[in-house]
Amino acid sequence: MTRKDKPNTPEKRILIAEDSRSQSAMLSDILTDSGYAVTAAKDGLEGLQRLPEVRPDLVISDVWMPRMNGYEFCESIRQDEGLGDTPVILLTSLSNIRDIIRGLEAGADYFITKPYSEELLLSTVESILSSGQSQSRNDPKVSVETELEGVALNILVSPQTVFNFFRTTYENLLHDNHQLGRAKLDLKKLNDHLEEKVKEKTRGLEEEIVERKKAETALKESFENLRSTLDGTVRALATTIEMRDPYTAGHQRRVSELACAIAKEMGGSAEDIKGMEVMGFLHDIGKIVVPAEILSKPGKLNDLEFNMIKAHSQAGHNILKGIEFPWPVSAAVLQHHERLNGSGYPGGLKGPEIAHEARIIAVADVVESMASHRPYRPALGIEAALGEVTQHKGTLYDPDAVDACVNLFTVRGFVLT
Repeated sequence: MTRKDKPNTPEKRILIAEDSRSQSAMLSDILTDSGYAVTAAKDGLEGLQRLPEVRPDLVISDVWMPRMNGYEFCESIRQDEGLGDTPVILLTSLSNIRDIIRGLEAGADYFITKPYSEELLLSTVESILSSGQSQSRNDPKVSVETELEGVALNILVSPQTVFNFFRTTYENLLHDNHQLGRAKLDLKKLNDHLEEKVKEKTRGLEEEIVERKKAETALKESFENLRSTLDGTVRALATTIEMRDPYTAGHQRRVSELACAIAKEMGGSAEDIKGMEVMGFLHDIGKIVVPAEILSKPGKLNDLEFNMIKAHSQAGHNILKGIEFPWPVSAAVLQHHERLNGSGYPGGLKGPEIAHEARIIAVADVVESMASHRPYRPALGIEAALGEVTQHKGTLYDPDAVDACVNLFTVRGFVLT
């Protein structure tokens, strides 16, 4: 009922005690729009202080508030000589029997469950105000027995209060049941709609899945073709170098095989080992710029010739740096003659400045070179090669790579072929 529905009715005064600003504002608006004069207090203590001033026809109080809760507020009202008959509605969750008993003992007339409907609230307020003062103080009390957490309780309460409690509880349940029924109906409509949408989507998804599988298969085939092309290109480049330097035929392949075995022994992943294979095959690609007569010279190289040989690392880097490999190929090619103490070339890099892959290639390159025949000397053998890297482990060569290499030959039976 709104103000315009009862123009000749004197305004009834309602005092609200509610600590939530939003809840207080909403309740005030509902009651004010229905023609009631509303005074709001932020808790029970302020409500008690304003009680003589407002002299309300009805008090509506929240239960849990700071300083003075709704139960204490209600008890204080009942003890007031002049205003003790003022009807009190407690807004409560009614979440357990303890709340209910506490409200009955405090002398509340009605209970409304949060969240409440505007219709139920106004109906209860109208009913209370039409019947006049509270019956809780003057009505004869009856004994009500109940049990709380296994303990029998006996409380004195007026029959009217008990009736009011059951009535408001029933009205709350009816309202909640009505809301639940509407929600169920809305949910069923939504569910039916969703089922139809899911069916439509499923049909589309099935078609999309088929297309994606086709695309994945084509992509996999394309990737395998690219990997095969890469392998073929790498091996062709390595073969080109060996054709210019027949005395080192198979050097790139053997370095690649040993480097891969070292990387695996050190715990490298399958992808790491694949990258090491490529780096091993291409580590001497820069020798393509070195004259063939220098590469195959049987005697000792002079300084100029040796410097031309040393230039192959930088030349290889320059050839490969523009190619986007998934591994640091150009860096490994550039640095495979660097040494941990800075005595290597071309950059004189030290320790952690040298790429991990280049350190492995360096050990594999030295071992293979010493164990194999060269134009300027016969093969020195695998024992001499392992002795060289072991003697200079940690000074020239990476300790982990050396240990892995030695373990391959002495424990696992690895053989250069």
